[in-house]
Amino acid sequence: MSQLASLIILLPFLGFLHNAFAGVIWKKNAKKMVQLVAPAVIGAAFVVSVLVCMEMQGAKDHRLFASLIPGISPSTPWIKAAGFQVNFELLIDPLSMLMALIVTGVGGLIHLYATAYMADDPELPRFFTYFNLFITMMLILVLGGNFLLMFVGWEGVGTCSYLLISFWHKNSDNAKAGNKAFIVNRVGDLGFALGMMLIWSVFGTLSYYTQDGHGVMQLAGAGSEHGVSHVIDALGQMVPVATLTTICILLFVGAMGKSAQIPLWVWLPDAMAGPTPVSALIHAATMVTAGVVMLTRCSWLFVQSPQAMQFVAYIGLATAFVGATIGIVQNDIKRVLAFSTVSQLGYMFLACGVGNFTAGMFHVTTHAFFKALLFLGSGAVIHSMLGEQDMRKMGGLKKNIPKTWLVMCLGTYAIAGIPGLSGFWSKDEILHSASLGANGMVFYGFGIATAFMTAFYMNRLMWKTFYVKQQFVDGEIPHQHHSNFDDHDAHGHDDHGHEAHGDHSDEGHDAQEAHGSQVHESPFPMMLPLYVLAFLSVVFGAWAHFSGSFEHFLEPVVPHMEHTAEGPITEQMGYIISGVVAFLGVGLAALLYGRPAIRATGQLIPAALKIKMEKNPAHPYTFLLNKWWWDSLYNFVFIRVGGIFAQLLWRVVDQGIIDGLITKVIAVWGVGGLSTGLRRVQTGYVRNYALAMLFGVVTLVLGLMGSWFMAANR
Repeated sequence: MSQLASLIILLPFLGFLHNAFAGVIWKKNAKKMVQLVAPAVIGAAFVVSVLVCMEMQGAKDHRLFASLIPGISPSTPWIKAAGFQVNFELLIDPLSMLMALIVTGVGGLIHLYATAYMADDPELPRFFTYFNLFITMMLILVLGGNFLLMFVGWEGVGTCSYLLISFWHKNSDNAKAGNKAFIVNRVGDLGFALGMMLIWSVFGTLSYYTQDGHGVMQLAGAGSEHGVSHVIDALGQMVPVATLTTICILLFVGAMGKSAQIPLWVWLPDAMAGPTPVSALIHAATMVTAGVVMLTRCSWLFVQSPQAMQFVAYIGLATAFVGATIGIVQNDIKRVLAFSTVSQLGYMFLACGVGNFTAGMFHVTTHAFFKALLFLGSGAVIHSMLGEQDMRKMGGLKKNIPKTWLVMCLGTYAIAGIPGLSGFWSKDEILHSASLGANGMVFYGFGIATAFMTAFYMNRLMWKTFYVKQQFVDGEIPHQHHSNFDDHDAHGHDDHGHEAHGDHSDEGHDAQEAHGSQVHESPFPMMLPLYVLAFLSVVFGAWAHFSGSFEHFLEPVVPHMEHTAEGPITEQMGYIISGVVAFLGVGLAALLYGRPAIRATGQLIPAALKIKMEKNPAHPYTFLLNKWWWDSLYNFVFIRVGGIFAQLLWRVVDQGIIDGLITKVIAVWGVGGLSTGLRRVQTGYVRNYALAMLFGVVTLVLGLMGSWFMAANR
């Protein structure tokens, strides 16, 4: 089966090609075939991933090598020049297979959901073309056996995120959101590229592992096994700690961009501009987890640089805390979940920073389940509300869509850390690890405060959406148009492209026609993924914790950092504290929004007072609502001040020096003057040409006579 590992990548890629040319291949049935093929290839890739994973576990060191291109050896060079060589190699090990299972498994469920959610969008083939390509690039990122292949996938998911976030690009806000994501990620990608170059200059290879034991992680791991942080014995050279720290910091800069960490986190909340399946795929199974995967892959490098580890931990902690504070005041259901993702990613990096990479990946896995559930659940709510995303205009939906309420409830309690559910086990493992070592209580204190805020704002979302008094008139819900079509009367699209007219047999469309503008449950293809994800959100964490299977599975890949002494917070005490904090956060939201006066309006703060607070830029509510003024700071520094600097460069350097001075000197005076002189030689008269020929002959004869004369006198 390892010989078929390339199918994990090739199947989604073939789906991408099929979807791109479906209109040519299938003519009238293109949309139906795309709806069939797009999720099918991801499901098939998941099956292959399971089979390859089973074979990998039977291997001697839980590591296999495969080729990206079927039929060739993994050692076949992709690039080979001047001592630099990168191969078409795939690495099959526990980390890569864990991510392959998440990407194809959760990604496949999201694809199935999207077939109904996007069913009547006329541009559905384009959507699934990008969707399948997104999965392809993420699989290259996680399965690639060297840094350069990872970088190809890294850039690929960045490009696909731009295409999908701005999918409905005729709305300028959507286009700007896509641009913002693309530009901010380029900043992080520069750090990744520089780190990759420095790795090659130090280690002489970009492969993580090789069959002869000279991969980067093998060489770094060899040094750490002997307790020497800066000696790479296999290379026979000294690598200063400062160099390793520089490598790690540069790689982490790349992770900051891709996984939305401070200060490169500003793009992720705006990524909600894309269709809801895009949000689920980016936040749960693909792009934003790439940074955590990369740090875990490079864990043998990071453990040898305490400074880099500490930097990662503090950035992760700050991101988790800041993201949670902003999530408290959001009113858009998807933006609440977006800031939740920012905060949860901070937890994952905190785990990596304190050396528990396994806990970080455990939270990546549980987060993939409950965050995909929450985003797809919010999409079901938005579908039911005909495109409405503002929670202030919802309320009372529990009685209208009880199935959606149930799965959303399970996802909410999982991320809130209610004891027994998946989020409780993975989050508490991170908090326990953070409490050990230097500054442990600082990490634990901010981490537990973040957990409290998470429980509060997630249950706040449930109250405003499902429990408070209904804030709309059922049957008179206005359509919220977000599609690419200017003529809404002709197309009648809601936010996910459902057409109100025409002959369509799609189940979602039939339900829409049957219910009119009344709130209703989503069709079965949208609900089935929610049931599967809800089940995993409930049981996976407890199974992994009590069986020890997850930690044992990743053991061959990541280093294990021993702590000589137990911290002030024991593991059992941590469980109690986390459980109490989760119930307090959930209970506080219920206490505040369950009061009769608040329940009637769904607004904790009266509208008049809220307007007054928003006029005061220093008010805590305004401060949090405007994301700690982070976007305003960037707009001032990079748009206004940077724009002035760019204007200066344009006028002085571009127009003044290049277009003015250099162009005039070379083009006008140099080339123009020479051309004017040469133009006079071409008169068109034969006598002038004959005279020139005679002059040339005389010059040649005189030259020959002079050379003969000089030779005769030697």
